[in-house]
This record gives sequence, structure tokens and C-alpha cells, in this order.
Amino acid sequence: MLDDLGEGTLYADLSTTSPDVKVRMAELTAGRGVTFADVAMMSPVPGRGLGVPCLVSRSGAARYAELVNHRGGQVEVVGPDAGEAALRKLLRSVVMKGVAAVLMEALEAAEAADRGLWLWDHISEVFTAIDDPVLRRLVLETPTHARRRIDEMVSTAALLRDLEVPSPMTDATIARQRRLVVEGRPDLTLE
Repeated sequence: MLDDLGEGTLYADLSTTSPDVKVRMAELTAGRGVTFADVAMMSPVPGRGLGVPCLVSRSGAARYAELVNHRGGQVEVVGPDAGEAALRKLLRSVVMKGVAAVLMEALEAAEAADRGLWLWDHISEVFTAIDDPVLRRLVLETPTHARRRIDEMVSTAALLRDLEVPSPMTDATIARQRRLVVEGRPDLTLE
């Protein structure tokens, strides 16, 4: 495939992969006079097409952004380094895919307890009310309450076992709280 790319070609890599793979692709294309763009799509494409928000980096970033934004795109250039867009997407994925997994586990348990609709309505209200101060409180105050939260989450894991619902996210939360008790809060640049 690379042999088919001529000098001056813009090669935009929209794959979801590691930053290291994007760096390698940039290296492979560089010796051929090809301009490389590391593109990270930040939401699902169906229904949005070119309007899907994207991050882009590397030497072809500005050109890619211009081409797509001119046609209704939402592309943001995030730097000159290959892998930067991929890095940011994968960091975000920790949250987005993690929240989805937690929601699925909680809702499965709520359905097993015949409380699915109640939990959905409650979670919807909570998520709708989340703003920057609430997010900061969740992150910054969690270590202070980690010991107590371990007990609560151990009880939660026991409930899920009783409901015969697998609890990998709950178990991971217990492990994270235990780590906070031992190590304290990691250095964060939120303050």
C-alpha cells in the first residue's frame, strides 16, 4: 500500500491504535515524501459523517483539518507529533469506556434486583447535574474517604454476587480504593 503513495500525498490514519503505532506509520511514510496525519475520532461517526469531532496531529494535521473543516468537519489540530491525537483519544477512552462499563454493571444488577428503571432515572439525574466542581470533588476528595468506601464497595460486590451479576468494575473500584489508602492521591494538576 505504501508503494502506491506518491510524493505530496496526504496520508490520514484514522485507526484507533496506540500512539506508538501512529509514530511508526509516520516514520514509514516520511521517507516517501508523504505527509502524515494522526487522526483520532472523538465520537461515533454514524449520523455525523464528516461532522464527527476529531483531533489531528503531525505534519499533515493542518492540511487535513483544512480539507475536512471546509466541508463541515470539526477537526482540531493538537500538535506536530505523531501519536499525540491517538494519545489523547486513548486517555479519554479510560473515562468513556470505563463509565459505559460501570453503567452496564450497575444496570444489570439493578435489573436483577427489579430496580432497573429507578436506577436509570437516578443516574440520569446525577449525570445531568455533573459540572466541574462536582468532578473535582469526586477526584480530590476520594482519597480522604477511601477507607470507608472500601467497606461500602465490598458490600456492593457481595450484593452483586447474591444477584448473580459479574462485578469486574466493582472489584476494580475496591482495588483502586485500596491503592489510594496505601499510596494516597496521585499528583494531579487539577489544583
